[in-house]
Amino acid sequence: MQFGFRSGYSTKLALMNSIDDILLNLDKNNYVAGIFLDFSKAFDCLDHRILLKKLANFGIRGHILNWFSSYLSNRMQFVSVNGVVSEFQQYNYGVPQGSVLGPILFLLYINDIGNIAGLPGKPKLFADDTNAFVFSRSIPELNHNCQLMLDKIFDWTLANRLSLNFDKSCYMLYVPSSSHLVGADLHLTLSGKILTRVKSTKYLGISIDEKISWTIHIQDLCTQLRKYIGIFYKLSSKLPLNTLKMLYYALIYPKILYGIELYANTYLTHLHDLIILNNRLLRIIQRKTLATSTITLYSSFNTLPIDKLFKLQILLHAHNILYNSKPLPNLFRIATSCNSDIHHHCTRSSNDFHRNSSNTSFGSRATGNLMSKLWNSLPPSVKSISAYSLFKKQLKILLYSDII
Repeated sequence: MQFGFRSGYSTKLALMNSIDDILLNLDKNNYVAGIFLDFSKAFDCLDHRILLKKLANFGIRGHILNWFSSYLSNRMQFVSVNGVVSEFQQYNYGVPQGSVLGPILFLLYINDIGNIAGLPGKPKLFADDTNAFVFSRSIPELNHNCQLMLDKIFDWTLANRLSLNFDKSCYMLYVPSSSHLVGADLHLTLSGKILTRVKSTKYLGISIDEKISWTIHIQDLCTQLRKYIGIFYKLSSKLPLNTLKMLYYALIYPKILYGIELYANTYLTHLHDLIILNNRLLRIIQRKTLATSTITLYSSFNTLPIDKLFKLQILLHAHNILYNSKPLPNLFRIATSCNSDIHHHCTRSSNDFHRNSSNTSFGSRATGNLMSKLWNSLPPSVKSISAYSLFKKQLKILLYSDII
């Protein structure tokens, strides 16, 4: 469950996995608590002696362990300001940041946090960002399990000479739609200090709210895009279209694309302002009037409206699972199955994704169910395309024509 500094383990996948945990448990009428913990200066606080012991436990011994010991020992640091250099000071903690080995050694150091005995759930990590989702059928049981999780993780940090940032640590409570409890809350402490409950928090660049409506993140995106309207309005009369297109793809498109598999998985009304803003920006950049159709705006820039771009990214993820799953984390491959894995009847849909039944809208919004619904609606001729670039091209044609 470590998504940081690993090939194929992106922030997007870390977010998808975390949100799916919440949605699927809410669909089962469980109460879910999301605990978000932050380590203080984690890279700078690693104890070299503990690190070397952990490397030995992993099987790195003999001359290689001595090499690592030499690599970490007798490291000096100094400060230089305006040509004035401080005295050299030796340090015995931390890993060299900016080095190839630094992130790997850090991951090995904290790798055993998921092996803490008796944890009620598995922590999910992205480098030093740690979060855990605990679920239970009742609030008292959830409170007990969350407190147990916090106590055990805190004991682990003490044993490993790490410290948690209390100001940046918090929790969120997700309540199933069937619950009739009004004002449900938890009372959690971390090292004797009360853990703050928040209605939303930013995790890996995405604002997650307690209702998973994504309205806060979408509002943040709109605020960011509004700043570019005046800038592009002035630039549109001074720069050629190719340059403006490059600026759009450098400044606007990445903000829209990041996490779109999550935040666009909501009601179209919630996306309305963001869609209008993006349309407006494209009109300004391309010097088009209001009479110009949105499809013309997007096709000329080889992109899609936000609601269609969401479908594109979900279907590209499905294509990777079917045809190029090797780079993906195992948990995504294991969680997805085809109809042929469930039964051996020779039907037209035997090679389609198997859709799990859901009790609420939460379950239907989980990535697996949503992905299966969209993929199974594709024409067989498109689903059979194994080449990624060709599949993407055909998919855009279908989305432009509103077939899916």
